[in-house]
Amino acid sequence: MNKTTSKPRKRTNLLWVILVVHCALALIYWHFTPYGMPPDEGPHGLYVQSLVEQHKLPVFDPADRGNYEAHQPPLYYVLGAPFYMLGDAMGLDNPAEAVRLLSLILGALSILVVYQAVSAATVSESSLALAAAGFVALLPTHVMLSSSVSNDILSELIFGLGLLVSTNILVRGVSMPRTLAAGAIIGLGLLTKTTCLLIAPIILAAFLFIALRARPVHKLAFLHFIIAALTALVIGGWWLVRNYALYGDPFAASQFALAFGHTAKPEYWLSRGFSIGQYWLLVIAWTFCSFFGVFGHMKVFMPTWFYLALAVLTLVVKAGVVRLRAGFVEGSTEVRRDVLALYTMLVVLVAASFVVFNTQYFQAQGRYLYPAILPFAVYWALGIRKAFPKSMEQWTSLIVMAVPLAAQIMALLTMGTEFR
Repeated sequence: MNKTTSKPRKRTNLLWVILVVHCALALIYWHFTPYGMPPDEGPHGLYVQSLVEQHKLPVFDPADRGNYEAHQPPLYYVLGAPFYMLGDAMGLDNPAEAVRLLSLILGALSILVVYQAVSAATVSESSLALAAAGFVALLPTHVMLSSSVSNDILSELIFGLGLLVSTNILVRGVSMPRTLAAGAIIGLGLLTKTTCLLIAPIILAAFLFIALRARPVHKLAFLHFIIAALTALVIGGWWLVRNYALYGDPFAASQFALAFGHTAKPEYWLSRGFSIGQYWLLVIAWTFCSFFGVFGHMKVFMPTWFYLALAVLTLVVKAGVVRLRAGFVEGSTEVRRDVLALYTMLVVLVAASFVVFNTQYFQAQGRYLYPAILPFAVYWALGIRKAFPKSMEQWTSLIVMAVPLAAQIMALLTMGTEFR
């Protein structure tokens, strides 16, 4: 066997090791964490229960404080129904707990998609994809989502698939299979979570890049995007029509506002003497901590010194990203520039959505940034590589994964103390 074929095989084997470790960690989290303890798990489980017992989609009632997720699109819960029935057949006290197995499967698939998407984006043979997949797989909050009942993990997979198909469009050009796949992903996103709409402009940008790259302008790319948009509406448009018929709002946003009017808002903190600046510092700090890992009902923190160490490492990564940006001028980067542009666009869109959300409600939860977890993982890996000397390049993948692994160990120690 020559070196050309041995390296990809070795990386494939390491990828499977990463997946097995991720699944094992998710099962450990499952064991440590009582059902209903992860954020919003109880209401997500009630949605699945309603589907199984009533054989129809629930109608959202803002007065029902226990089932406040009933406005969510149905895909995750429909997929979860067989797992609920399995839990019922096994005699679980709460059959919805078995839906955690669906999340575990989706979490593992999202890691595979990260690996495939980053592999497609690299301009040369590289271990970057493995490092990015390892970062996501070992991140405590990602493992928590993979071991709890929540549509967030399916949303993350949808965004990963959107970036994968967008990357393939940029690398291989437009084709009907890729166009239909893009439309299907947007349509399935409509049936997963409203946030998934943010993948549509990313896919549109990929088509635009293709269109503008050609001389004369590649008009066929615009036609392909129209086909993708129509495909998305065929798959997910009925949900928007249903919402409009029921609530007078295709996204049920007005109903969400009625149901969550009692939750903490910026005014809560401002009335207690916080300035606007202090409020946003609180949002940033809490979001940073929960991006890596805050457990229970977002109240069980790892030691403060550990978050401070992560903050220092993040600054090191930021310095590396600055060097990466300088590398654009020199033409030295492992990832295609057009793909990096899509990554940056998605990070900006997700961050802007998060900021707007926190101007209305206090929801400083790092998981709301996970639609952009793939770009975050790539920039983390590239930042580490640029921050360390080139002579250490062969070790940087291990360093990239060592950080979330250390967080994982600390998370398990924390949960073992709090939830035993």
